[in-house]
Amino acid sequence: MLAATLVAALSGCGGGSGGGGAALALPMPAASQGEGATPDTPPTAAANRTLVIDLDGATYGAVQSGIAAGTLPNLAKLEVRLAYSGGMAGTPSQQPTLDTPGWATLLTGAWASRHQVMSEAPKQALHAPSVFQMARQKNTGLNGAAVASAGLAQLLSSDHDSGYLDSLTDCSRGATASDCVTTQAVQLIGGDYATVLAQYRATKDAALDFGLGSAQYAGTLTQLDKAVGALVAATAKRQNDRWLIVVTGNHGLSANSQDDGLPLVPESSTFIGLNQAANIAAQGVGAAVPAKLADLYAYASIADVTPTVLGYLGALPDAKISVMEGGPLVGAQPVSQLTASVANNNSADTNVVLNWVAPSAGAITVLRDGQVIASKLPAGTTSYTDNQLSQVLSAKGTYQLSYTVQAGDGAAAASKATLSPPVSYVPPVPLAPTLKNGLVSYYPFSATLPPVDAMAHSTMGPAANDLPAAAGLVVPGPFAGSSGLLVDTNFVNTNGFEGYRLTPATGFDIATGTAPQFTIGLWFKTPSCVATNNVTIIANKSYVSGGNAGVAIGLFASSGNQCGVAFNIGSGGGVRADGPTSPYTQITVNRWVYIAFSVDGVAKTMNMYVFDPVTSTTNRVAVGKSTGSVDLSKLSPFPQWGIGDDGTGTFLMNKCNGTVTPPYFAGKCATAPTYQHHFGDLAMWNRVLTDAELQSIFLSNRPLSTLPLN
Repeated sequence: MLAATLVAALSGCGGGSGGGGAALALPMPAASQGEGATPDTPPTAAANRTLVIDLDGATYGAVQSGIAAGTLPNLAKLEVRLAYSGGMAGTPSQQPTLDTPGWATLLTGAWASRHQVMSEAPKQALHAPSVFQMARQKNTGLNGAAVASAGLAQLLSSDHDSGYLDSLTDCSRGATASDCVTTQAVQLIGGDYATVLAQYRATKDAALDFGLGSAQYAGTLTQLDKAVGALVAATAKRQNDRWLIVVTGNHGLSANSQDDGLPLVPESSTFIGLNQAANIAAQGVGAAVPAKLADLYAYASIADVTPTVLGYLGALPDAKISVMEGGPLVGAQPVSQLTASVANNNSADTNVVLNWVAPSAGAITVLRDGQVIASKLPAGTTSYTDNQLSQVLSAKGTYQLSYTVQAGDGAAAASKATLSPPVSYVPPVPLAPTLKNGLVSYYPFSATLPPVDAMAHSTMGPAANDLPAAAGLVVPGPFAGSSGLLVDTNFVNTNGFEGYRLTPATGFDIATGTAPQFTIGLWFKTPSCVATNNVTIIANKSYVSGGNAGVAIGLFASSGNQCGVAFNIGSGGGVRADGPTSPYTQITVNRWVYIAFSVDGVAKTMNMYVFDPVTSTTNRVAVGKSTGSVDLSKLSPFPQWGIGDDGTGTFLMNKCNGTVTPPYFAGKCATAPTYQHHFGDLAMWNRVLTDAELQSIFLSNRPLSTLPLN
């Protein structure tokens, strides 16, 4: 039976450079408790047991050199591989490459963004579950630690006080801290403890006092190698037990032997030695230290130590509750190099993109904050985009989300977690429900042609029945998963017809009447700007002259990656009103923008708005602009609207003012070049929309079809 009561006694080993503290002896098996205990007492039953040895200040380079020189024979018996500390620079996992944050990561399998130990400040506490706490929850057996640093003893004190750590020995007093750690750790190994931590700091002191290249440093590392040998020998005496031994150096030091905590390659480079084959084969064993931090992250990390220990003990927490950002190095292989980035931040469409390197086997499961969001992704999957955040985020704000990626299922499962960078969520602005009022024609566009008016008040199709099919194609629309219409004037018939036309049913032409009031709104994209002259976007007039009767929105040549847009109305005989033309309103090529144009025949004014959703800017091109002397009763000269053309359907041929006649082919009239236009969510109202209604269209970034239209 194991003793249930705490037995504390001052130990003769103490001192060192770390400050005060007494050695504390806690529960041991009854047969071995006390001064006369023999370390090699036979265990009561065979079991998996773990020994973690932390050699603070032992750098990867020094260990590799010592192994090559034959001065570290005990470390040479382990599989020593390159590893990194300090998290990934520039991500939420980044932490200072210092002892205390490193200890916290070794103890929790997480980085400082979770364990909250960010510095060498005294009296810090772990804010993530420790290896001892997680092991105790699975009833793996006794947990013990012997440490040479007072700071680590203090960090472990809450685990001791909570009963997760059964034995804690602070060896920081006196000049024989290393001997004290070895003596106490050997006693724990022989005392039926399942998890043993032994921490040394003599190499760290030697590096700071004398430098990494000094004889004192090399000699100290040689002495600690002997300590490692003593601990390994103690495990060998328990012949019926299966020991996993993990040795690490916590973090590296600067090139000039300083402990500066910087996110640089020397400070971030360390090692992990195992006495068993790793699930990543020989990756990192004998590897050269890379020149760039990004390349260092391809290797194991000190965050892998705790999940490696827990995996060996069969005590890994379920992926739904695990916050460990490391993964086990023995047993089932997890993903590696897991990162999270944010796309479309500061919007309702913000999403998190996960990337990782996948093991060769095992289906992939992705969790967000403990909830499965994707399962049974094929083995080998290396990325996932979480674009469903609007389902779980409701209020405007900045959030940080925890993601876990699991490879495999059941006993063959292994997982890693990561925190996202800050996610700034802006709830979508709802479409104004009044947008249903006065809606005469609406084309949401779909995967089929011809397009269908959701209000059933008009028809749309090619300007002529014999136009090639390529004159109008279905393309991706302005919203995720939506469709749009591509009108391509490179495809014409011999009579010069091109583009599409919208034909209102009798009584549903918004431009008719003595004082018409209407709004035309559409999402529009041009893959490239016209090189010269101007072409039509939508018009019900002959647009070879703005003085002709009718309405037009046109596209004008511009420079750079921009294109100009303007509107025009006329009543014939050269009477016209335009806006603005000096300069034209600029839109970005190959980007969806929303264009809204309205005429108020009662107030005799015009408005035009252009909204760019990428920059979230609204350009009020014209507000309350006078219609001048235009006779507003003459704004509907043709019974159809040209979509990507004018009301004639033969805009490009007409640009040559009669000098080019059928039989026609694309480009025969070179006054204006052929062009391609993309249209999405085109609507016509028999009233002037308010600024607030238009803003709701712009900012919601949602199609009108999401409103109940009937």
